[in-house]
Amino acid sequence: MGFNKRFVDFKTSLYVLENGDLKTYYGKSDALIFEDELSSKIYDLYKKGLSNEEIISIINQNMEEKTNEVY
Repeated sequence: MGFNKRFVDFKTSLYVLENGDLKTYYGKSDALIFEDELSSKIYDLYKKGLSNEEIISIINQNMEEKTNEVY
């Protein structure tokens, strides 16, 4: 019996989210290894029970806030 781990990045998470298949994507792994903060945030929102539309809205707001930062 093998151990199934999945490396999760934002690009793939967003693609799966837009296609409405997060349950299948997250559900078939024994371990999820998040490569960035946003992919981890998507998973946290999914675990809270938010709909795909709500998650996309929150992620879009987060992206807008990051692009408006002053350095």
